[in-house]
Amino acid sequence: MRLKLSLIICLAIITSACNTIKKNNSSYVDVHINNIAWAVISFKGKTLNTGDFPNGIPTLIFNMQDSKISGNDGCNNFIGLATYTSTIIKPGPTASTKSACANVAFINDFYEVLASDKITYRFNNEILRLYVNDAEVMALKEKQ
Repeated sequence: MRLKLSLIICLAIITSACNTIKKNNSSYVDVHINNIAWAVISFKGKTLNTGDFPNGIPTLIFNMQDSKISGNDGCNNFIGLATYTSTIIKPGPTASTKSACANVAFINDFYEVLASDKITYRFNNEILRLYVNDAEVMALKEKQ
């Protein structure tokens, strides 16, 4: 009986270790942007007005080691998958809550950006800039 229990515990540890190694080897982690709540300060060239977002300014969190992206669109929370390299974010499917929101046009544009095939990013002077097809779509600053 003890032998069976020992084997089960060993298999669980090995399986757990393999899953962890697989995740870490396939993900790029940029310490400048990883697991930080980023507030959107401009979207498609327009500065966001906090008064337009009674539930709070939109935010993004890049969880690079787990290949996820999450945040808030200014009304609803969302979570999704993403693949990361040193300069590229490839978003995957996302899911969000479905509250009734006043900024429907903004929210649709926001998720359209997150559905892009490829988002490039640059971090400079504490500002994170996201680009689609070389056009800046978002500027973000660490949320205070």
